[in-house]
Amino acid sequence: MLSVTSAARTLNWMSRAACQQADPELFFPIGTVTDQAARQVKAAKAVCGPCPVRVRCLSYALEAMPEGIWGGTTVDERRAARRRPFRQQVNAQFRDTASAAMTGESATCAGHGARQPVPSGRIV
Repeated sequence: MLSVTSAARTLNWMSRAACQQADPELFFPIGTVTDQAARQVKAAKAVCGPCPVRVRCLSYALEAMPEGIWGGTTVDERRAARRRPFRQQVNAQFRDTASAAMTGESATCAGHGARQPVPSGRIV
């Protein structure tokens, strides 16, 4: 199992990040309560959403705690995540995504494997 620290230690993933094609200022909104800042955070998160290295970016951000939007999260969201077992979730997502990439299995963007079919007659 990869830890958050080991997943973030190498920074070569940054060259594959979706944000490389975006204006860097988008990821550093000024303020947090204005409508403009909220729109900027939403726009930055939209870039992060489909990013192929989002889990690694988030792992890095949880370790280094940089300012700005990283891995689709704000500084405040990362602070809150560090206070709960979110790191374990990130580890599991990274592990599942890496496993799927190595084995050719499909995985959702959240790093979870495809849902198992529900046996007939069972209510979920």
